[in-house]
Amino acid sequence: MGKQKIIAVIPALNEEKTISEVIRGVKKYVDEIILIDDASIDKTAIIAREEGAVVFSHKQNQGYAKSINDGFASAAERGAKIVLTFDGDGQHNAEDIPGIINPILSKKADVVVGKRPYHARVAEYLFAFMGKIKANIDDPLCGFKAYHMDVYKDIGYFDRISSVGTQLIFNAKKRGYRIVQKDIMLSKRNDMPRFGKKFIANWKILKALFQILCRG
Repeated sequence: MGKQKIIAVIPALNEEKTISEVIRGVKKYVDEIILIDDASIDKTAIIAREEGAVVFSHKQNQGYAKSINDGFASAAERGAKIVLTFDGDGQHNAEDIPGIINPILSKKADVVVGKRPYHARVAEYLFAFMGKIKANIDDPLCGFKAYHMDVYKDIGYFDRISSVGTQLIFNAKKRGYRIVQKDIMLSKRNDMPRFGKKFIANWKILKALFQILCRG
């Protein structure tokens, strides 16, 4: 069997301060990087291209789920067998990538979910509690995950309900795919999180939780 092509999908919104270091770290472990620039107003897209990423830019901000959706579609077109999702804000450590990818390469898992050492928001704890009950997943909101492309192709989409990047793993669990969790390191970010200030971020997460419970 030939080498399985690994593509990293990085959604990014105004990450010019961190994206260069992120891409340099990630490309040591993958074959290609697709960056979805979600209408950034800084130099995120320019820097990403300079670092060798394939960049697609939204003309208007469309959100995290649409960014990952577009990244998966492009990765499928480019022949990916494994898709890694990785944040562009510098919080994830590229050195954790082998631990996230290897269970799929060794055919011990179909999906691997990173498990952060802590949650930043109250709503994340509620979402994690639900994830544990619903699918035995401790940290479904973690943006650091790996998927065998067959899972995505079987289900047909990443997210249709604005679930903050969780609908695919819950659907994968329903269909009996093997999901493994791996502890990851986490660095604190100094600027504004993608989901906004605490109240707005908690509200978005609670809405996603409602969607998963009702429609996921």
